Amino acid sequence: MLVPLFQRPYEWDVGSWQTLWDDIMEHYNRAEDDPPDASHFTGAIVTAPARSVPVGVSKYLVIDGQQRLTTLAILLCAIRNRMPTEHRQYRQISRLLLNEDYEGTDLYKLLPTQPDRPAWVSLLEDPRRSPASRFLRAFRFFVERLEGKDDDDLPIDPHRLFETVQQRLHVVFINLGENDDPYLIFESLNYKGTPLTQADLVRNYLLLRLQTGAQEKIYQQHWLPMQERLRDALPEFVRQYLMQKGEEVAKGDVYSVLKKRTLAVSDALMPAEIERLNAASVHYQYIIDPRTVKNARLQRSLTRLLRWEMATCHPLLLRLYTGHATGDVTDAELIDCLEIIESFGVRRYICGVPTNQLKRIFLSLMGVVQRGQTAANLRANLAKGSLGRRWPKDVEFKAAWLKFRLYSRPVDRCKFILESLEDAHGHREGGDPSAATIEHIMPQTLSPAWREAPGANAEATHEQWLHTVGNLTLSAYNSELSNSAFGRKKDMLADSHFELNRSVVAQADWDAVAIEQRAGALCTLAQNVWARPP
Repeated sequence: MLVPLFQRPYEWDVGSWQTLWDDIMEHYNRAEDDPPDASHFTGAIVTAPARSVPVGVSKYLVIDGQQRLTTLAILLCAIRNRMPTEHRQYRQISRLLLNEDYEGTDLYKLLPTQPDRPAWVSLLEDPRRSPASRFLRAFRFFVERLEGKDDDDLPIDPHRLFETVQQRLHVVFINLGENDDPYLIFESLNYKGTPLTQADLVRNYLLLRLQTGAQEKIYQQHWLPMQERLRDALPEFVRQYLMQKGEEVAKGDVYSVLKKRTLAVSDALMPAEIERLNAASVHYQYIIDPRTVKNARLQRSLTRLLRWEMATCHPLLLRLYTGHATGDVTDAELIDCLEIIESFGVRRYICGVPTNQLKRIFLSLMGVVQRGQTAANLRANLAKGSLGRRWPKDVEFKAAWLKFRLYSRPVDRCKFILESLEDAHGHREGGDPSAATIEHIMPQTLSPAWREAPGANAEATHEQWLHTVGNLTLSAYNSELSNSAFGRKKDMLADSHFELNRSVVAQADWDAVAIEQRAGALCTLAQNVWARPP
């Protein structure tokens, strides 16, 4: 009997083991008083014929009752462990646990889900060498109980206990027909249990569409690597993968949408579907962890988008990567597309364009992939500005840029923009923007020196320009600079090796005019960093 992948791993603990033990010992202790037909009902076991090639032993899927069935098998292992190997009952228990005329996985009468199998096989073969697992803990629990005494203060007899299990424990076996859907029945039997995640549901459905013999191979080759690669990000990946069709998929609808889309796919083609999903998971890993990308320029572009935190573009990135995998999108084109998307996001942010349309916009762009034309198509589609695709032009961008309160927004984005401007100078002299902190040139708290500085009107300047880009820079001396007078700040900024500070050091005074002039110069730089067609 096989525990299918849609079942959870073995989960019973001490409380459940103790309950089973108490039920068995109740009959063991009163064996002489029990009528011959006395029994204890332990529940139902629901099985279904496995879809497999008719080779070896007949195979059945355990649809319900796997926790109980597995625990009984562990109990039998513990009882057998207390018997001489040459004893008749020892061999009898072995035949209950093993198909002794077979080898490989056919050797075992019960096989848990794939992640549990190594520990299970080890327990059956030699408990003394079995690695730590819940199976081993259950085995040791029953061994410890077997070493105890009964109600008459006599050592527990393993032979008599085995007879009690054989004669008194009753289960109902329900075997489904070949035309019954075992997964639907599993869902109906377990709807009150711990909810399965969307990724669990997807995995179970896809693998159940395969022949039982192919499930292990596909699981090991494609699903398990994908699961280990993405871990907690797996459910979100499947959702983003499905959205490549250009339709939004809610987080709770991933399984139902995938099932609907694959109903028309024949079972013979399901391995290819899972293989494509696995291939796309590699691309998704690139998107959420660019460190895994070997191409340095591509890694840099992906890292920048990741820092900007615009996850609404991920379905489009997956679509672009699919084109990249087929050769329709070159490395250079993919980098161009990433820069276009970044420019689109940054310009809209500076100009205060609401973000609630971004998901719909990116989902509408799935058709841009075309050999040799992908970047051009993406640029043209966004530049048209139709359907809410507002990509602010230079005039609008500059007007917003000058007085945009960059520091009062998410600080990470402020740092990203300042680092990008520094990098755009292409001349660092040892300065590392990523290690620097954000410095307000006119400080957040005005000292007497700042209030009395030439140019006057310090309060008004402070109110209007404090958090704008013209008054912000990068420095390694943030805590030291603090509220220092402008002359002192200039001296320290001159030693910082950051190009952003050259225009600050060149100023005699720091007032509204100086701040606005610097913002204008930085805007010219920004318009090139986040370029847009005229």
